[in-house]
Amino acid sequence: MMSECGTQPGSTHHRRYFDMIEEAVFAEEMGFHGWGTSEHHFFNDIAVTPSVECLFTAVALKTSRIRLRHMSRLLPVVHPILVAEQLATVDIFSNGRVELTTARGNTLLQLDAFGVSLEETKGRSEEALDLIVNALSNDTFTHEGKHWGSIPERRLTPKGVQEPHPPLYKICQSAESSADARRRGLGMITSDLYLGWETLEEYLRAYNEVDESEVNSVGAYAVKSAASSVMTTRCAKTNDEALALAENDLLKFARMIINDVYVQLAERSPEQYGGFVRIKELRQHVDDPQWLRDNTPTILVGDPEYIIGQVQRHKEAGADEIVLRIDGGTHDEIMQTIENLGRYVIPYFSNPTGVVRSGPVGLLPGDPRQKTSYEKTIEEGAA
Repeated sequence: MMSECGTQPGSTHHRRYFDMIEEAVFAEEMGFHGWGTSEHHFFNDIAVTPSVECLFTAVALKTSRIRLRHMSRLLPVVHPILVAEQLATVDIFSNGRVELTTARGNTLLQLDAFGVSLEETKGRSEEALDLIVNALSNDTFTHEGKHWGSIPERRLTPKGVQEPHPPLYKICQSAESSADARRRGLGMITSDLYLGWETLEEYLRAYNEVDESEVNSVGAYAVKSAASSVMTTRCAKTNDEALALAENDLLKFARMIINDVYVQLAERSPEQYGGFVRIKELRQHVDDPQWLRDNTPTILVGDPEYIIGQVQRHKEAGADEIVLRIDGGTHDEIMQTIENLGRYVIPYFSNPTGVVRSGPVGLLPGDPRQKTSYEKTIEEGAA
């Protein structure tokens, strides 16, 4: 589960932060493998998570099992030594459950304010990750680099729980980036795939087809995991009810990505983000929630049966994980989706033989050849 403190009009960031902690605790109870948030700056409502280490510590102290994954840290704009110190501290408070995902950062609202150009983000983030791994893995460390300068010998404190460092992931927004993640021994997480199922399959295939002999891990060990991310998730009793609950968040997020973020990126730096000009083709459907749900893998909205089918489709495309952003609604709506996923979807994949299914029951209790009378009555009544 991913949440980014999407705050509804009329509510407060104060209230939303405490709601997020409650949602993370409930996600653990309902069987989610992990919870996390991304680092964002200067957004007022859709993503209000600039001080992620504080939020992760709060969740760590309220939970005991669920993995805590930084869904993205903006390495180009935050000093890597600070990131390493914060990571080690959260690792202590979580008793070794924290994970790190890195991101170049592609939101000009943020990059421009920190004075970092798009052309610098790749080099700065890669050098930063090298420095983070070095600082976490060794008793003492030094660094000499283009972007982060000369750092004399120092000892990073505190020392975290996971040795030599937490698992490492990377946000990927191209097939080339996906293959690069695998070659560098990083898990991958796709992002904002309004470009369609074929694009998702291309990214996952690029990651999974990298030969083991090509892997040269930036960390002390390789993480092999391809995750597909979903930006709007709602699960309700019916597809129509789920779509109604999701509509505001679905359209708000789609309009931001399709009309603003990636079009601006393509215009500002076509050599790096030229592929995103395809998003312009989506503008004719940007106000159609049904079309967006049916034609993009980044929206997962429906009843449990529909959700299971779509998750299976992500799996068949080559995904090992699916990251679900469950945010942008009221606290009660979010808790409802967490519960429906935990009760009816997660068990289908984590404990399939334990899921109670309707079907032949029989003349006698336990006989597998015939349905019980009450099941027949329900079917006839529904008909």
